[in-house]
This record gives sequence, C-alpha cells and structure tokens, in this order.
Amino acid sequence: MSEGPETAVKKTFTVTNYNRSVERFLKAQVPQVWVEGVITQLQVRGKVVYMTLAEFEEGDTKPKAVLDVILWSRQFEEYNQRFAHLPTPLELRPELKVSFQLEANFYVPTGRFQPRVIDVDEAFTLGELSITRQKILERLLKEGLIERNKKLFLSDVPLRVGLITSPESAAFKDFTTVLLQSGFSFDIVVASARMQGVATEETVVQALEILARQSLDVICLVRGGGSKTDLVFFDSEKICRAIAICPVPVLTGIGHEIDRSLADVVSYMDLITPTDCAKFLEERLEDALSSLRHRAATLRETWDLVYQESGYDAIRAAETLRSAWQSRSRNEAARQTEMRKGIAAGVRRFFQGQRERISLNFKGLSRGPFKISRLEIQALDLKERLVQSADPAVLLRKGFALVFAADGKSIRNAAELNEGDEIRTRLHDGDVLSRVQSKEKNPWQPKN
Repeated sequence: MSEGPETAVKKTFTVTNYNRSVERFLKAQVPQVWVEGVITQLQVRGKVVYMTLAEFEEGDTKPKAVLDVILWSRQFEEYNQRFAHLPTPLELRPELKVSFQLEANFYVPTGRFQPRVIDVDEAFTLGELSITRQKILERLLKEGLIERNKKLFLSDVPLRVGLITSPESAAFKDFTTVLLQSGFSFDIVVASARMQGVATEETVVQALEILARQSLDVICLVRGGGSKTDLVFFDSEKICRAIAICPVPVLTGIGHEIDRSLADVVSYMDLITPTDCAKFLEERLEDALSSLRHRAATLRETWDLVYQESGYDAIRAAETLRSAWQSRSRNEAARQTEMRKGIAAGVRRFFQGQRERISLNFKGLSRGPFKISRLEIQALDLKERLVQSADPAVLLRKGFALVFAADGKSIRNAAELNEGDEIRTRLHDGDVLSRVQSKEKNPWQPKN
C-alpha cells in the first residue's frame, strides 16, 4: 500500500531538544515559590553548591520527602557573609532549618530536575534557631541539667587539667603557654576536637567522654578567634548534656564577651577566651598558695607566742619531772634489792625441800620394789583382759554380728534402714549380703 502525499510526517526530537522543551515548560508553568525544609546534605563543587532539603514529621528521624536544589557558589558565599553580621550569626549548613525561594530548573545535559535557590529568608531560620534553642534550654532546665555541673566540687589546687580544643589552634597555644609559664606543676591532658563545622558536636562529645574517665581536677573546653557563626555549634543539645553529666567540673572559653552559648549556660563556669580559662586556674593556684602561706605564718606566730608563754612552765615542769624520776629511781633500786634477796632465800628453801623429798623417795624404793612390781603386773593383766574382751573378733565368735550399709557405714539401729536398702552382715567366718524387705520392732526392747 503506497503512502499518499497528505500522509503526516512523524516528528522526532533529540534528547537535548526534548530536555530543552521540558526546561522551557517548567520555567513557564512553575512559579517561583518559598519552600521550607531542613538541609541534610551540602556539598560545594566548583561553581555550584548542591543541597538536599528534607521534610520531617515531629519525632521521626526518617524524611517524609526530599528535594535536591542547587545554589551558585558565589551566592552561597554572599549569603554566609551577610548572615555572619546578623545579631545572631548563622551560616548555611546541614541540620539547619531554612526557607528558600526556588526557581524551577531542569538541567538539560542530564535531564535532571534541579530547582535553583534565588533567595533565603534568614528571619525564618533565626526564628527556628531561637525556638530550637529555647526548647533545648527548657528541656535541660526541666531535667535539672543546668545546675548539675555547677554543683560539683572544684579543687583549690586544680593541677590535673583536661583540655578540649584543636591541638594546632591558637587556643591551644594561648592556653598552654599561660599554664606552663605560671610556675606551677600543671599536668595537661589533651583531647583533640573540632571547634567549628559539622564535626564539632561529635568530636567534642567524644573528647568529654574520654576525659571523664581520667583522674582530673577540671576540664577546659576552649576555642580561639573565628566566625561568630561557629558558636552555633555549641548550642548543640548533645554537647550540653555531655557537659552537664560530666563528673568533672567543665570550664568553657568558646566565645566573645557578648556571646553566650548553651554550652556556657550548663558549664561549671564560662569564661571569655582560652587565656581567661588558663588565668582562672593560675589565679586559683595563687590564691591557694597565698592562703597556705598565710596559715603557715599564723601557725608560726602562734607557736612562738605559746612557746614564750609556756617556756617557764616547761622548765619548771622539767625540773619537777627530773626530781620525781630520781626519787622513783632510788625507790625502785631499793625494792629490787629486797626482791633479789627474797628470791635467793626462796630458791634455797625450794632446793632444800627437793633434796629431802628425793631422799625419802630413795629410801621407800630401796625397801619395797617387789611389792610395787607385783601390783603393776596385776594391773597390766587386768587391762589386757579388758582389751581382749572388747575385740570384735571375740564378739563375732560368741555369735554376735556387725551390720553395715552399702556405703560401709556401721548400722546400729533399725531406724537407719529403709525397705529395699542393701546391707552387709559380718559373721565370724565371713560376710553376708542381703536386702531389707521389712522392719519389725524388737520384742526384747523394754517398754517405756
């Protein structure tokens, strides 16, 4: 069948043309709108910043819906510079709740729908941050965590110091320089942590857990200069809880004078800078040393006064003691002389009596040895007959028998056996094995 001249020609698009058509359609049909969500991912790649917005339901950590959006890197930097000068500084980062004005955008090369951020409502984010901060503060207050670390005992001599900061930072250098030049023997245990960025929460909490297991007097959480936006990471509820439940007093030096994070609120004491933290410890040691010196001087003065007032009494007491000792010594010497005489006389009387007794015994033995020997022989003969009469073999020959249980235990009473027990009966010429069938009362047993 041939095609006629009026047959319609089928229109075919290339992938690029099709994607461009979709792009034009979306831009024409989808208006610019404001979209609220939580930034869950943020990556800067060259000239483009890729972000993922997510919607969450209350109490659920799994996103209800997600949307990938883009932002030019230049705009990203401009927004952050502008937000840094707000009364409450902030920066675009993961876990931040935001409101973006989006423009529909379809990326032609990959055929991907990628809305583009054209504006950010910082007032919305500031409000959310304020609400979040207030909720965290209320939870901590309700659970009694605001004052918990403040109630711990801080030693007057805090020489064992835990330090949480970045070891390469100016804060580390400022803090350690003050302590090492103080003249006191501070022992500093360092736990490294990030002081800015999304890793701040995890590393600070981990550092607190590590130092809490050490034998420390105090823990100092410090950071140096930097953007005010970095302070928002110290409003973290996890960091606040870790500080509150730490068994060691925690000092903070993580902001400027006008800034106070929630970590400062729950700490034992918040100071302005790392140097202030170190100077606080140095001054505490100086106060303790000064107090110790004052007490030593007071004790020395009191001792001198007491010694002066009691010196005469002590000398007189010493003379009295010496005189008493000499008198006692003379009396003891006389008493010991009398005791020696008495002991010598007693010894002589004892030996004299012994000589007389031995002499009498000798005379008695010389007169009657035969009588004594005869009595002894009769007594021995009687004992031998008693022993022989108690021999079990003699009893067995007379018709008696011995009864043993299966475990070899001697049976004396019928009450010790039960029906079915195996017993061994020993006669004079051998043993008989048997089993108990029944028990009967002894007819010869006298009645009560």
